[in-house]
Amino acid sequence: MHKTLGILTAIGLACASSAALADYPERSISLMVPFGAGGGTDVPARFFAAELEKILGQNIVVSNVEGAGGTVGATQLSREKADGYSLGFMPVGTTTTQPHLKRTKYNADSWVPICMVSQGPFYLVVKADSPIATIDDYIAQANGDGLKFAGAGPGSMAHVSQLTLDKKLGVTTQYIPTKGGGDIATEIDGGRADATTWFSDFDTKFGWRALAILDSKRSDQHPDVPTLAELGHDTQVSVWFGFFAPAGTPDGVVATLSSACGEAVATDSFKSNMAGANRLVRYMPSDEFTAFFKEAFDLNGQLLKEAGLIK
Repeated sequence: MHKTLGILTAIGLACASSAALADYPERSISLMVPFGAGGGTDVPARFFAAELEKILGQNIVVSNVEGAGGTVGATQLSREKADGYSLGFMPVGTTTTQPHLKRTKYNADSWVPICMVSQGPFYLVVKADSPIATIDDYIAQANGDGLKFAGAGPGSMAHVSQLTLDKKLGVTTQYIPTKGGGDIATEIDGGRADATTWFSDFDTKFGWRALAILDSKRSDQHPDVPTLAELGHDTQVSVWFGFFAPAGTPDGVVATLSSACGEAVATDSFKSNMAGANRLVRYMPSDEFTAFFKEAFDLNGQLLKEAGLIK
């Protein structure tokens, strides 16, 4: 009698759990963005949230939690209940470099990567009238008189790209840290730095010239720019944005979110909004994104360690 009652109770609990997952989501979902409103991470996050609302049938409330390279918001999210109602839209730097640099309370095991949403590869660029016209010229300059590479602060993705290039090309270049953006342009255009890595608007925004794209394939935006792989140096560095849940989120919830993510990034409205903001859509489902994310976490940590930025 007691054994039968126990079995029935277990079945009842299992059914109740399944029903709860089947009903997910039953209320509004918070989507944390670890940077300010209107910024580079916030814009695609809001486009994404608008599509998820339609698909999931619940409000997606975007919350901006700024500070310390995105680590304030990421740390807060990592401590939230893993029930599918507290999620995050976070970039590569916050998730794969800052944990190494700042010894954050979160790491690669703190998340369930749900999907990649957007990815923008870096281009290796020089001033339009630079005597460095090819990758061979770049290597020769680095091995000869020396080459200065400008970027944002130490540990930034521009710095990671410089470290990656040095390793892949077998050279040593001098890194010139700046406050980013316009300061990088000032260094390049003023001749105090020879090169940097930038996004696809390198030509329209600054009039720079690209030597190569740091991706596995050529870009439709700049089809004449070769990949480094074509030139004998298989190197991929990009700025990407992903959709994350805290570790421990139920598999059924993750499956629902992953499916919704795939639908969201495929909508015409999302593609149109992203194109209008000069952003590239790049979708990876949960399993593929998880492997990609963990590899990036380990690789960036190793690069920063080799550069002496972490011990």
